[in-house]
Amino acid sequence: MDRELFEICQENSSTAFSVGYQLVYLIYVVLSVTSVFTCSYFIKTFIWKSTFHPNFKLLLTMYFSAAIFHSILFTASYLMMIERFLDYQTECDIHVSVVPYMIVHSSIAICLFCGMLTQVFMVIERLFATIKIESYEHNTSFKHILAYLFFCIVLPVSLLVWAYQDADYRSPVITAISPPKGVEFRLNILYIFCFLLAILALILLQVVRYVNKRRESRIEISLSGRFQIVENIDTTTFISSILIINMIISVIYIVGIFSLRNFEFDVFINNRPGLSTVKLVFYLHPLFSFLMPLISSYHLSKMRERRLKRRDHLLAIKTKGREGSDAYNQLLHDQWQQHFLK
Repeated sequence: MDRELFEICQENSSTAFSVGYQLVYLIYVVLSVTSVFTCSYFIKTFIWKSTFHPNFKLLLTMYFSAAIFHSILFTASYLMMIERFLDYQTECDIHVSVVPYMIVHSSIAICLFCGMLTQVFMVIERLFATIKIESYEHNTSFKHILAYLFFCIVLPVSLLVWAYQDADYRSPVITAISPPKGVEFRLNILYIFCFLLAILALILLQVVRYVNKRRESRIEISLSGRFQIVENIDTTTFISSILIINMIISVIYIVGIFSLRNFEFDVFINNRPGLSTVKLVFYLHPLFSFLMPLISSYHLSKMRERRLKRRDHLLAIKTKGREGSDAYNQLLHDQWQQHFLK
């Protein structure tokens, strides 16, 4: 064994056995295990039983499924470390074996980038729903499913194949979430690309929401179109919260890791375990997977309350006799007033 490899083994071994590193990892594992159940419950209770358009349901299911698989794989990466502890005899025994490392890390990367592109495509789907306001409610087909599978699975996998073409999975690592040598430059390009896409998607989402708010009181829109408008307004608010939280986490991760790699901090000069622990703290994806179903449940519950209030308001309106006639005339008057004020 050469001296350089021996020093790497010593550093990695001290990191793996450090209390801080294990504590952060364990907290993230608890969040990940919890996320598997909360995301599964959210898919079953809030998505599949919702009145959303089938296309939007499919994208939401794919998005939360990516979070579930990431949580499972993150937990598996910790179990791989525990397995190395059980077989530990020398410092270099702490490193993850090549084949399990390649499988788990590649799968984690696929989940992350599939989730990133799926959230962008949810915005594009809402754009189509806004453009085809009168017909979109009944507009779903097998070709839409193929398009979603391509943009949300095939495309990110293809981008990762490009980014990992020079990956060296023989490089010594103690956890499967660490990227191998040879991918840093292209992987950074992908992160920046996805982050810029998220910014553009958020801007587009606000435009879509504005257009739907403008259309909400137009009297020439059919009942089917009105339902689609209300759904567009509700879902764009919901997607905005997901995008904003994801962007905040991405900024923290990118800025944090960039700073640790490119600037020297006195506290980490002779403290490799401390540096690795802080890097792990910046890996906030388990926290995002934990928060996502909670925040989404809150938004969808509020959305359901607003719909019930609209229904109760309509049911409370008199429909017969003089009172019914006056109520109908008042509704027409309010709609015309809003129409001409635009």
